[in-house]
Amino acid sequence: MKMVRFVTLVAIFNVYLCAIRAENKETEKADNWTITTPEYPDGKRKNSANRSPKDQSEKKILRNKKVHHLRSTRMPPMSLNQLDDPVTTPTKWTKSNSGTPPNTLSPYAIMEQMKIVMDCFPHANATFETIGRTVEYNDIIIVKITDRKQRYFRADESKYIDEVPEKKIIFIVHGLSVMGMTKMLHLSSISELKILMSYYLNHLDKFDIFLIPLANPDGYSLSHNVEYGMMWNKNASPQEACRGVYLDRNFDVSWNSTRQISSCSQLFPGPAPFSEVETNAVRNIFHYFGHKILAYINVHSGTFDDKVFKGDAILYPRGYTELQTDDDKYIDLKGEVDESMKNASFQVMSVAVDTLYNWYGKISGSSVDYASTVYGIPYALEFVMQLYQEEGTNYSIQHFALTEIWNRLIDTVFNNMWKSLHGNEVRKK
Repeated sequence: MKMVRFVTLVAIFNVYLCAIRAENKETEKADNWTITTPEYPDGKRKNSANRSPKDQSEKKILRNKKVHHLRSTRMPPMSLNQLDDPVTTPTKWTKSNSGTPPNTLSPYAIMEQMKIVMDCFPHANATFETIGRTVEYNDIIIVKITDRKQRYFRADESKYIDEVPEKKIIFIVHGLSVMGMTKMLHLSSISELKILMSYYLNHLDKFDIFLIPLANPDGYSLSHNVEYGMMWNKNASPQEACRGVYLDRNFDVSWNSTRQISSCSQLFPGPAPFSEVETNAVRNIFHYFGHKILAYINVHSGTFDDKVFKGDAILYPRGYTELQTDDDKYIDLKGEVDESMKNASFQVMSVAVDTLYNWYGKISGSSVDYASTVYGIPYALEFVMQLYQEEGTNYSIQHFALTEIWNRLIDTVFNNMWKSLHGNEVRKK
């Protein structure tokens, strides 16, 4: 009986020993890369020590082909504010296969686009600078434009000097208010913007032009959002209840003097004056160049849709009070504007030249009032452009509004400012 037990134990031990030997043998094969697989049926796969550089590179290529498509957990800052408000990049902003920027103004390619625009004006000398960066990391740029100066000019009848006297600056801002801007081709289409720029630059012999082509890039992006659409008029900075500040009510002149406004309103002026990066960028231009700025012009669309008609307008201070103390020059400007529109061939359009107060009602914190009241800029104006219906027509009404109306208005306004600045010289001529 004892013998039987002993034999049984020896047999079990031998079976266990054989299993251990077999496992060690398989492990040794694996260490030497000799495992038989469908890729290597003959079992001749080499280990890393014996493989040639060519084999190693092929293995690296095969490894890189096995890409795992993982979804990023990073969320953009705007999506953190309102998760039900997806922000997508419109396809018309994406670059073409040729790598050229899109024809529609894009906050992501604004510098390249403005360089393309300025290439159309070889007589102009343009300098591009980044003057701010928004909460969505979009650049706010300014284009400083002057003509290509000659070395000498005649000071008197028989005298020449080396230095040309400094010209005054016309400071123009597009897109501080973005409501309706996506449909306003004068401001959002590169081809139409070139035409508008040509009207500005026709007066480079008289003035230098400082232009901010898109002062509110974040708001311009949000105006393409399906939920808000054309009515969006703020930036994208985070606030207590809803994102965004109406930038043209964030300047420190009678700021928020009307009533308390919720941050969910499109008229929210911000928690404090100059609380936003965008308004600080505009203020810095006033601070550094205020002594040379003759005029500040805020250009924007007057409505959010072409079905709402208010007409084109040129507005001047003030908006926070109905009392006007320095409107004689604007009354003269109104007379010249009316005369230029009467001489137009179409003779059916009139342009309002009025105060901010009469156009909007009582407002506070506007950039035009700030330029006029705080820095004493001689001319502070708003160019309010009317949207015109494009669908169902065989021609572009907006294009004709630019070439027939705003061409005349810009020429009239700039010439009026030149005459007021050089009144004695004009009278002598």
